[in-house]
Amino acid sequence: MILLALATNGWTGDINWAQHRIELSGFSEEQRQVLDKTFGEFRTIRPGDLKIERTLYLRLSRFETLFGQPLSRADLLDWVLRRFRKISYGNSRLAAINQNRGELWVGDLFFDEITPLERLYLLIHEARHSDGDGYPHVRCPKGFQFVSAGQPEITLEGELACDRTDRGAYAYQAAFLFELFAYGIVDQKAAGLIYNSSVARIVP
Repeated sequence: MILLALATNGWTGDINWAQHRIELSGFSEEQRQVLDKTFGEFRTIRPGDLKIERTLYLRLSRFETLFGQPLSRADLLDWVLRRFRKISYGNSRLAAINQNRGELWVGDLFFDEITPLERLYLLIHEARHSDGDGYPHVRCPKGFQFVSAGQPEITLEGELACDRTDRGAYAYQAAFLFELFAYGIVDQKAAGLIYNSSVARIVP
């Protein structure tokens, strides 16, 4: 699904975790390679021409507002890495969770059951939980009409799976996905559908 070549922009695919003062714990060599590749893909994301109407882009894009600069100048790899101090393997029902403002636990779902695109926006989402008070989620409201496409066994109504702020983890996730959609960096249909799902999690 990701239409990015890791060889572009001089990227070799290796992350110097020690240089970024990030401790890795419990991963197999194969899992470590997936982590390196996933984080490395942030360095390859460069927008070209817009693939949607400019008026729609200007109305819906929030990337520069949230990240502080446009996608064309953003160092997303650095933005994500600065928000983690330890990344550990944990066999949980979740793909990943930021346990303590910078301590990321990554489970089997991350490696075995989600797409490369899902891995990318998930890291943006969890990185945002390291800022401020962690931007904790709130329970989705009674009668919540949306489903979890990635985890259909979960009923979102009443789950801690929504945000009441438009500056939380789902907002950052959505802003990132919208840029991928708008510039056609990945499959637009996939990015657009997940963007819509992300925005739905931001409730008044």
